[in-house]
Amino acid sequence: MRLLALRLFVAVLMLCGHTYALAQTGSVTTVRGTVRDAQTGEAIAGAAVVVEGSSTGATTDENGYFELSLPAGSNALFISYLGYTRATVRLNGNTTLDVPLVRSSVQLSEVGVVGQKPAHDNIRSVQGGITSLNINTIKSVPAFLGEVDVVKSIKLLPGVSSVGEAATGFNVRGGSVDQNLILLDGAPLFNSSHLFGFFSVFNPDAVEDVTLYRGGVPAQYGGRISSVLDVRQREGSREDFILSGGIGLISARLAVEGPIIKNKTSFLVAGRSSYSDWLLRKMPDANLRNSHAAFYDASAKISHSFNERSKLSLSGYRSFDEFGFSGDTLYNWTTNAATAAYSYRFSPGLSMSLSGVYTDYTFKVTSEQRVNASEYSNGIELKSIKADFALATGKHIIHFGVAALDYTFEQGKLTPTSAESQVLPVQLQPEQALESALYWNDEVRLSPKLAVMYGLRYSFYATYGAGQVYRYQPGVPKQERTIMDTLRYGSGEVIESYHGAEPRFSVNYTLDERSAVKLGYNRHRQYLHLISNTTTISPTDFWKSSNTHIKPQIGDQVSLGYFRNFRKNSIEASVEGYYKRIEHMLDYKNGANLYLNQTLEADLLAGEGRAYGVEASISKVSGRLTGWLNYTYARSEIAVQGATEEETVNKGAYYPTSYDKPHTLNLVGSYETGKRWLLAATFTYSTGRPITAPLSHYVIGDFIVPHFGDRNQQRIPDYHRLDLSLSLLPDKAKGRRREGTWNLSLYNVYGRKNPYSVFFRQVYGSPPRAYQLAVVGVPLPSISYDFKFR
Repeated sequence: MRLLALRLFVAVLMLCGHTYALAQTGSVTTVRGTVRDAQTGEAIAGAAVVVEGSSTGATTDENGYFELSLPAGSNALFISYLGYTRATVRLNGNTTLDVPLVRSSVQLSEVGVVGQKPAHDNIRSVQGGITSLNINTIKSVPAFLGEVDVVKSIKLLPGVSSVGEAATGFNVRGGSVDQNLILLDGAPLFNSSHLFGFFSVFNPDAVEDVTLYRGGVPAQYGGRISSVLDVRQREGSREDFILSGGIGLISARLAVEGPIIKNKTSFLVAGRSSYSDWLLRKMPDANLRNSHAAFYDASAKISHSFNERSKLSLSGYRSFDEFGFSGDTLYNWTTNAATAAYSYRFSPGLSMSLSGVYTDYTFKVTSEQRVNASEYSNGIELKSIKADFALATGKHIIHFGVAALDYTFEQGKLTPTSAESQVLPVQLQPEQALESALYWNDEVRLSPKLAVMYGLRYSFYATYGAGQVYRYQPGVPKQERTIMDTLRYGSGEVIESYHGAEPRFSVNYTLDERSAVKLGYNRHRQYLHLISNTTTISPTDFWKSSNTHIKPQIGDQVSLGYFRNFRKNSIEASVEGYYKRIEHMLDYKNGANLYLNQTLEADLLAGEGRAYGVEASISKVSGRLTGWLNYTYARSEIAVQGATEEETVNKGAYYPTSYDKPHTLNLVGSYETGKRWLLAATFTYSTGRPITAPLSHYVIGDFIVPHFGDRNQQRIPDYHRLDLSLSLLPDKAKGRRREGTWNLSLYNVYGRKNPYSVFFRQVYGSPPRAYQLAVVGVPLPSISYDFKFR
């Protein structure tokens, strides 16, 4: 395996060198440069660099760097980024540029739909299914209880949905919540929400921008089969000390940033904490009044530029949640993450980025009942290193590199916490695994009309000891009583291994300056599984490795889209369809036991999944009125055909997954009602999710036994909600060092009692009756204040 990886890596280097040599031919002028914030000196990633009078252009990388090959006669470049005044650069023979961009003087002009892309870049970018949001766009969306939320904004994009209120995680193009790779400065997060899904773990004061890849995922990313959510934290100002933050009904935020060494080293420290118990004290239910809920998160980032070629950044993150119900049981979950990244530019066209990442996620449940006093815990720990090389030359933008990740899966541990406790200690054996990958990705513009991105990622995965594997009798369902042997492995010994290729391909054919057709294909391998028989991530769920009995998921997706701009690129429209096939998708036996189960594989079922749909979107990206309207038709289904009847679901036919929601409509808009007033609204509608319901009942003696129909053949009522907000933005008078923003919002304006779940209660002498649970069934007003001092 190691020899194969080495040969592949050498082949990638040779191919990149060959591509580099080919790109040097021809009579062209190569222009290189860096785009940065004129005030802070921070590099601007995602800025658009376009040749005057042409569709030729480039986008700056994470270090603000770009490179262009221009034909004779090109004499001007337009450089733009949302929230900044566009710059025009006359070349005059210069081939190395340093371009400072000045922030727009009017706050309202920073509100847009697409954060990183200029108005026409949706046409010329190679991949489809990608959306970038600037933090100012996210802040313009009406907030729940005044909390600006990255994940809730993501759920308003085409192809993205969730199962309802208080839903942790999100579903992308018919995928489950664990099929999304969530990155914070390159560190994977395994739980993206506070308070069971009401808020996300991302502090808006620390976030720079957010990019969601639904399709067209470059080979640099891997490990999940549905999407990548890449969240980047800001660097601190290199010029001024700035204090910013906000206060709302349930939480407060504070951030401090500034230079350590002016123009070379900066820092940013941000924190957020809740004080939500006062709301629980107002609840009419006595159990809720006696409950406790709290969360906090903190992040820090230090960036240092040694010189124009090299840079080092260190970032850290911690989040904590705690919830206690009626004083009996206390839940808490914690995430710790850290990233160290060093970048170096060998030459104007070749750069390297080395990064190391650590992530630790732990969940605990503490019972305070006298006879059941105990603590249950599970978690996952990740350590990784990655070397990424970027080669920009001629018409090519090439990324190649290698990554290695080491996992430790804590499957579950139960410990009594008092001498009077009758709980017996139980500990499942931890799992350990190593994942590595080699990748190569090339984006090339073959002609003014045709651009292609193609790449290959080859991943390796192995679980290793110490550990044990049960062998079951063939031809019968897996159960504890059908175990026929136990295989034991020593420390470091390979238990099971997998590997395979993950090709990526995207093509853009530009019909004219305002329209394009994009085609894409992606294959992904996912070696991690979230074990949960609920419809959304719950803190009691746990992550598990692929092993002898649980195979990795393999997803193949193909997409085709048409993109069109109107009215001088102020309106963007698109229609994109996709089809996805998933191998070894997990479901569960009826009555599956997931809690401290030594033979968990006996309660799991592997099936074949499929997802398909169409996403239609129209966005207005400039003017006093901005926003977007999108409609998604999406289906997500699975077929489980086991070797026995007990291991088969719905007779082997396809049936909807628990998060299948065919119709979703989102409307997001903001309107400048004056120089400082901004009115915003969101409306969302979606089909109710599937459930399995009893269709009849049997009477056996004094017992009534419900008879359930086929799995997931009924649905809860449809979901819809309207939110409104009104913001008073700061006075942007020149020289003003203090800024303040007031926001008044109303969540669930018309008090829709959207059902989160439907449950059935037995009534003697009649079939089970259905009851629905609505998490937020009333209008919720909130007021918040954000501030900034320079």
